[in-house]
Amino acid sequence: MNAPNAFGLGSSPRRVGLPYNQPVLAADDPDWASEAGVLETVEAVTKSLGESGHEVIPLPVTGSAATLVEALSDQPLDVVFNLCEGLGGTGEGEAQVAGLVELCGLPMTGAPSECLSLVRDKARTKWLLQGAGLPTPPFFCFAPGDELPEQALRQALDAGSWIVKPAREDASLGLGPDSVVGRFEALRDKVLELQARYGPVLVERFIAGREVNAGIVELGGPRLLPLAEILFQPGDTCRIVTYDAKWSPESHDFAATPVACPADLDPSLAERIGQVALAAFKITGCRDYARVDLRIDADGSPWILEINANPDLSPSAGLARAIRAAGIDYDEFPRQLVEQAWNRHFTSRSAGAASNA
Repeated sequence: MNAPNAFGLGSSPRRVGLPYNQPVLAADDPDWASEAGVLETVEAVTKSLGESGHEVIPLPVTGSAATLVEALSDQPLDVVFNLCEGLGGTGEGEAQVAGLVELCGLPMTGAPSECLSLVRDKARTKWLLQGAGLPTPPFFCFAPGDELPEQALRQALDAGSWIVKPAREDASLGLGPDSVVGRFEALRDKVLELQARYGPVLVERFIAGREVNAGIVELGGPRLLPLAEILFQPGDTCRIVTYDAKWSPESHDFAATPVACPADLDPSLAERIGQVALAAFKITGCRDYARVDLRIDADGSPWILEINANPDLSPSAGLARAIRAAGIDYDEFPRQLVEQAWNRHFTSRSAGAASNA
């Protein structure tokens, strides 16, 4: 395999490989929009890097990791800008793609493979958060074939509603108006429906309050971006970000979930949210950029819903909005990530060589 061009720390990378998941789902597949959304990011990053003199080599990844390994081996790449979110129409291969880049010894932007594997597993992430003393709602996790503990679930429902969602997906896959349930029968039916399509299912206590996104970028150190709030409309019974709210601009859910960034929050609450989000970023091993999704309960306490490593970086996405609100040039951000990945790689190699001397 080719090693990166050894220009060394302080020099500038020029050839940037851009692996991304080549959309394979049919246009009528219910999850098509979330998969195809990566193409907007590919276009924006290619433009940004090209304008600064980098040569961008697109590396579309379909269902075979072997093609990516071959491409990484054949190309004399300096840095890999990782935009791959999965393999063959599912998100399960996201961490493995990052791992292949790491095994090839190439500098890479974004989260490492270990982090991507962790945060895709919502239950495992929540157990880690709980162990670290960070607030996340109580939950159950059920794999296909598991017997549901009816008595325990009925008791849980007596205290309030719960939300049912895929345990190993992101981008609001599987979320709709019927995802928040208050009866056991509805919960059971929703679990079975999602298991049939997505596998393991998370059943989480629903926090009926405000929803906030905390974007974080790491340029020299983790930095909290201006918080964003989903402005659920008064009288709207579905107060969650459904799949349609995220991916269907013509839908009612999309219109009913405008975003305010910066969010209008009490300074003490905003500070608490920032502390929680930054702690979650660090403990899960995120790198370069991430988004932490939270809900705020009636007592004003924040609860972590999930951590999104390598979130959507397209110009129309929430992270880009927060980047601009922070006064960061969005077009400059990909270039900074490339330089940072390059310098991080050679700093690490120099430190390793020194320790072995």
